[in-house]
Parts: sequence; structure tokens; C-alpha cells
Amino acid sequence: MNKLIVLALLLSLFFNAQSQVDFAPKSSFKVEIGLPNNVSNVAFRELLQGLVVVTPSFQHTFENTLSIGAGIRYGFFNVNEFKNNVDLTGAIHIAGAFVKVGQEKFYGNFGVDYGVRIGYAANFFATNYNDSLRGKPFINDAVFVEPTLGLSLMATEKTSFRLALGYALHGFKTSPYHMGVDTFSGINNSKLDKNTSYFTIGFGYSYYFGKM
Repeated sequence: MNKLIVLALLLSLFFNAQSQVDFAPKSSFKVEIGLPNNVSNVAFRELLQGLVVVTPSFQHTFENTLSIGAGIRYGFFNVNEFKNNVDLTGAIHIAGAFVKVGQEKFYGNFGVDYGVRIGYAANFFATNYNDSLRGKPFINDAVFVEPTLGLSLMATEKTSFRLALGYALHGFKTSPYHMGVDTFSGINNSKLDKNTSYFTIGFGYSYYFGKM
């Protein structure tokens, strides 16, 4: 009798495991809000504080878990008034669009979404010195590349929340000219030759339109 009970329990566990199907998303709308941590160049890291990066996007995932997507991206970096001695104030606004290629796969209710965003952004250097010198922000544009990693947990059959990580590398160097000043006090020009980059850590939300 005991053997029959054990056998019944084992069969029950087996069929429950067989019936457990990993979630397979088809299309989704995603939005991420993150806090950027400046890495380089030196002027960007020392004089600016990353406050927020917002990234809404649409993504399609194929049966082989390959995913493609597109979206827009906005970043806000505030001038740190306590780290300059020329009364420089203002902010840098980075606004652009991107395409993404990656992979999205779920293991039960836990999902992994990683890939690379490649995009183009306009950079608005809205400082008090540019207002006085030009009457408007200094604007340039550049490409950017951002490897990303998202760790998701299903909330309902159509939604999930995620921890979102990224490393953005932009094709411009933050210089005194961009900010409207002649030099950065205490920063040698030889330290300004690196492209602007930063890590981002934040949270995201996904809404799924279908599953395979």
C-alpha cells in the first residue's frame, strides 16, 4: 500500500513537471527607468551627476528566442555646482532613438533579456554659459552603443517587472567648448580624450501582446 502511495506521488510530480511550460513572449512594450553612473570622460564624470535615463521600446521575439526591437531614449545629467569654481550651472539632455538585437528567454516565471542597442542621439548642453554666449544650448549629435541585461519576473500572464542593467558608450567627448567655458579648472586637456560613457541600473516594466 505504501509503495502505491509513493508511486502515485511520483507520477503526480512527473505530470506536474511535464505540464509546466516556460513562458514564450511574442511581442512586448517595455519601459525602463534607470540611474546613470558616469564613468568617463573625466569632465563628464567629475562635473555632472546622472539623474535619470528613461527608455520606452517595442520588442518582438521569435521562436528561437532571438529578439529585435526599437525605441527611444532620454537621459538627464545635471551640472554639479559644488564641483566647479566658475559658477557653471545647467544640465545635459541626451535624446535619441535606437534599434536592439538580442535574446529573450523565460525559465518558468523568470526571464533573461540581453542584447545590444545601437542608436543615434542629439546632445543638448543647456548651461548658463551657453545661454549667455549663444542664447541657446550647444547641440551636437553622435552614435551610441549600449549592451543591456534584463532580469525579469512575471507578475501576471501579460506583465513582468525587471532589474535593468546597461553600459552606454556615446561617440562624443565632453569638452569645455560644449559647456560654453574656456577650460575646466583642475582638469588637464589630456584627460578629456575619452568618449562619454556610463553604467545604468534601474527597473523596468513589460506588457506582452501575445505568446508562442
